[in-house]
Order: sequence, then structure tokens, then C-alpha cells
Amino acid sequence: MASESEDGHEGRSALRTFSDIAAKLLVSGGLLYWLLAQSNLTTFANILQRTEVWLFVLAAGFFLLSNALGAFQWFLLLRGQALVVSLRQAVVFYWVGVFFNNVLLGNIGGDAMRIYDMRRLTGETSRAAAATFMDRFIGLFSTCCLALGACVFVSEVRRPGVVTMLVPVFIALVFLLAIGLSRQLGYLVQRVLHRLLPSRVAGILQELRQNIVVYRHKAPLLVGVWTVSLGVQFSRILVYWAAGAAVGIEVGLRYFVGFQPVAAIIAALPISIGGLGVREGVLVELFGGIGVEESLAFSTSILGYAAGILASLFGGVAFVIRRIQPTSVTASSGDGDSR
Repeated sequence: MASESEDGHEGRSALRTFSDIAAKLLVSGGLLYWLLAQSNLTTFANILQRTEVWLFVLAAGFFLLSNALGAFQWFLLLRGQALVVSLRQAVVFYWVGVFFNNVLLGNIGGDAMRIYDMRRLTGETSRAAAATFMDRFIGLFSTCCLALGACVFVSEVRRPGVVTMLVPVFIALVFLLAIGLSRQLGYLVQRVLHRLLPSRVAGILQELRQNIVVYRHKAPLLVGVWTVSLGVQFSRILVYWAAGAAVGIEVGLRYFVGFQPVAAIIAALPISIGGLGVREGVLVELFGGIGVEESLAFSTSILGYAAGILASLFGGVAFVIRRIQPTSVTASSGDGDSR
């Protein structure tokens, strides 16, 4: 009977996963079809034909740079959790995660792979999850900071509603950071979670938050990680700037700094495959506000996405050749487990 129950549960889980992927494919496919229908296909094809290849390669290079900085950012956060991992190992695991995020069907599959590889290496799951969560969180925070800073220079945009949505997102991030690093707020949230969620789930979230609290004692580390993160996010903005230059968009870099982070944040919502379609729609809308032709904005987004896919293939190679030698010893808990 237990076996039949487990089989039924696995079947329902597989069905939900399939339904989720199918729904995301429908959203991405529908949005891309609509955008293509709005554009002149002949013009779109001509734009791709006259694309400056060397600028597209430069866009892929900027994505490689962002991944290198991102791997170093994650490495610092892992060391903040007192996990024994070399920079080389962190780079390999990070690139594998990027491959799973950008090439396969999913937005967080790469994060799960990073946590899984760290567990195989160190035997630690919660600490690896805490470092990976902070990596994502700080990246989103940096993206908001860059976009809000650029809003001052793109005030003439005729569609400010999408840009100003960053303000509530930024406030929500600050609130989440306070919950994660404040003992009192965290304790109150934990009490609520224990009442609303199954005890096992609430226990996992409590352990995760306890490991996140570690960073409150490491202000210099967080400042350093945030600085690196700004470099990561700016490099990804440069990916789309180079892609735009490749298709002939002649607008200032400030517009890419103001627009691309907005598109990235909205595309991060789990409603599509890798943000495909969503990101293109947002960029077409925003660049249209400054008079950029739809076909040019759409081509820019597609080429920027393609540059990311191309650069991410290195992670596929890393996935195949990586070797993980488990370690039985982690660094002194006193370094990263102060609570």
C-alpha cells in the first residue's frame, strides 16, 4: 500500500511538473508569436543578416565576464558560511548552474544543481542553500540599484509605469533583508510560519534563516559581495548594449542601464521559459518609448539572449568533465556559524 501511495505521489508530482513546463512554454511561445506578428518579418530578417558579428561575440564575452564575477561572488558567500571549497570548484559549480538555468527548461534548476554539488562536496545542504539564496538576493538588489540610479537619466521615457515598479520591488527587498538579518523580525516570522506551514517545511526554512543570519556579523563581506555584484549586473547590461549596437541601435548606454534591469526583473517571474518572450516584450515597450523601432528592440533582446546561451555552453562542458571529491571536514564553525 505504501508503495502504491508513493507511486501515486510521484505521478502527481510529475504531472504538475509537466503542466508547469507546458504553461511556461505556452506563455513564452504566445508572447514571441505576438511580438513577431507585430514586427515586420522581412525587416527582422534583414536586421539579423546585417548584424555585426564581432559585436555579437563581444556580447557573449560580456556574459562570460559576468559569469566569472558571479562565480567569485558566490565563492565569497560560500566561504562566509565556513564551507571548504576552492575557487576553482566554485567556478565549475557556478558555471554548471548557469548552464542549467539558461539552456535547460527552468529558472532555478541551476541553483538546485549548485546546492546539490556543494552537498556532495561538503555534506552541507542548508549552508550551501543560504549562500545560494544570498547570491540570488544580492544580485536582484544590485539590479534594482542600477536601474533606480539610471531612472534619473531616462525621465523623458513616455512609459514610466514599468520603470517605477522597481520602487516597490526595492522596498520589498529591503524588508526581506531585514527579516533575514534581524533576530527579532526573523523570530516573529518563524512563529507565523510554524503556524501556517507543515512542521517539516517550517523547520527547513528556520534552519535556512539561521544560516542567513550568519552574514549579519560579516558586514565587510556583504559590502564586498555587493560591489562584485554590481559588476556582475553591469556586465549583463553590457551584453544587451553590445547586442543593440550589433543590430544598429544608436542610443546611449544609460537607456540600457535603465531598461535591461527592468526586463530582467520581470523576466525572472516564474511564468515563462527562461524569461523568453517576457523580456522581449518589456524591452520592445521600453525602447519604443524613446522611438526605437520594434524590430530593432526585439532583435536586440533575441541576440542578447542568444549571446547568453552561447556563453552558457561552457557550463555544459563543465558539467560533463567535473569531478567532485567529497570532503569530510568543513572550516571551523566559529568562523561562519555565529548565531
